[in-house]
Amino acid sequence: MQLTLGDVARSREDITLGTVAGIADHGEGKLVVLRLPNGGLSFVEPCSLVVVGRYAPPASTRRSVVALVFLGFALLVAYISCRSAEDLGADWLLTLFAGLGGFKVVALAYQCWARLTGPRRFRV
Repeated sequence: MQLTLGDVARSREDITLGTVAGIADHGEGKLVVLRLPNGGLSFVEPCSLVVVGRYAPPASTRRSVVALVFLGFALLVAYISCRSAEDLGADWLLTLFAGLGGFKVVALAYQCWARLTGPRRFRV
């Protein structure tokens, strides 16, 4: 199971709901630390934990600008791919697939960037 700080999780043992605050290590294994709504802490074994919601960081202005830049670049690459395929004498279907392929290459680059700069997940 992969968790990040801020994920909302529930314990199967005593039905406590809280956010993941970290990992505590003891002699027999690891325990997940849940921060409860009343301010207390609860230590739960990873096997008895159910993830209710994932933490999503709020979109910053910088991240939104990067997304728009990638979108504009992807549209430019798709246009260039379509024009190149058309100039080589491709049919309309091959031209369409060339444009989709060019767009997808840039979209994959954006997804990789977003995954690398997103919240860190740790294995429990």
